[in-house]
Amino acid sequence: MTTVPSAPTKQRARITVSHTSAAIMLICGATLLFEGYDVYVFGVAVPSLLQDSGWQLSPEYVGVIGSAAVFGMLVGAFAAGTFTDILGRRRVYLATVATFSLGMLLCAVAPNPEFLLVSRVIVGIGSGGFLPTALSVVVEFSPAGKKNFNVALALAGIGIGGILCALLGIWMLPVFGYRSLFWIGAIPLFTLLPLIMARMPESVAFLVSKGRIDQAREQVTRFRLPVTLDEVETGSAHQEDHRGSRALDATLALFGRAHIRATVVFWLSTSLCLLLLFGTNTWLPSLMMKAGYGINSALSFLVFLNIGAVVGSLIGSAVADRTGPKPVVLVGFAGAAVALCALALQPPTVLVYALVLLVGAGGAGTQNLINSYMATYYPPSSRGSGLGLALAFGRLGGIVGPIYGGFILASGASTATGFLAFTIPPALAICVVAFGPRVAGRVKERLA
Repeated sequence: MTTVPSAPTKQRARITVSHTSAAIMLICGATLLFEGYDVYVFGVAVPSLLQDSGWQLSPEYVGVIGSAAVFGMLVGAFAAGTFTDILGRRRVYLATVATFSLGMLLCAVAPNPEFLLVSRVIVGIGSGGFLPTALSVVVEFSPAGKKNFNVALALAGIGIGGILCALLGIWMLPVFGYRSLFWIGAIPLFTLLPLIMARMPESVAFLVSKGRIDQAREQVTRFRLPVTLDEVETGSAHQEDHRGSRALDATLALFGRAHIRATVVFWLSTSLCLLLLFGTNTWLPSLMMKAGYGINSALSFLVFLNIGAVVGSLIGSAVADRTGPKPVVLVGFAGAAVALCALALQPPTVLVYALVLLVGAGGAGTQNLINSYMATYYPPSSRGSGLGLALAFGRLGGIVGPIYGGFILASGASTATGFLAFTIPPALAICVVAFGPRVAGRVKERLA
């Protein structure tokens, strides 16, 4: 009689997060600060690049260089959306931080515009891969009812990075030139990267999904994570041989009947929002200089744009945790459209600052909420793919944004026409998000 060996087994466990991990939030927030700095610093450098007599750049070509980083983000986000669910969060996190920091080092030593363009692509690849990876980490280590707020809190680092590069630009550009701003973007290579290697754990959910429960428990103990693993079960280990097919299934699920409408809404709204975000961050200082402001005043508006992004994101996420993210996203886009229309009327300077705050809240602030919207809507098995692919498609809008603004300035259009042109993306986004799915907030969950 032949004995058939029993199928090998692997362990499963339920993961419960008791409270927010402060250490992980600090690491993600600090890294996102430099990621935001590296992305937005080009907009600060644009006025100086246009005045560089050695390179003699046109607004159209500057727009192309501005879009180069966003093109890289498309590539990076697409790759990360696939590999984070296969290789784990930690490896992709480390690789992407190293990539965008190295790209900034290359920007600082660029001998010609073409080299700068390629360097910005490298920055974008790292940045585009890093963002969905960082969001997945934050969502994983956040308790229920805090996910929207914690995502917004971490993403505030991007806005703070934008504020920092604008403030440094006001001080450093007249004295040290735009290359000095690029050198600062390379700092994580020598400071943050070693810290991340020492203090960033592997995703517990990733280890559990692979049946590596002992390693998951070791991570919880070693890094003192606020995570409990219980209700251990036994399942068939042959499933582990199909991790590539499971990742493919998770991606295909985005286009199944249950999620196809949400996926289309997320892709289109992200694309329109990133068009607005990268277009305004690249060209706001130049538009303000065209309106008669000096370079320092023009850069100060960029500071307020990013303050609006941070404040709008934090306030909006706190509301979204209670009511759900969809209505908050709609309000954000509406606020940006109204503010841009008002800016076209060239109001007094005090009112201009307030309106720029609203544009920042409706641009980067709303994109942060869309990221949170996606992260809380998709199930864990598809979260990495859902975020990564949506951000990858959305980068098409981000690529268009700087080029769009460059052609507007090059055409000789008035400042009012420039602002009105940027009202189109948020107006279209309102129509798109109206068809989006509802995600219950904390209050609605309690009433259900």
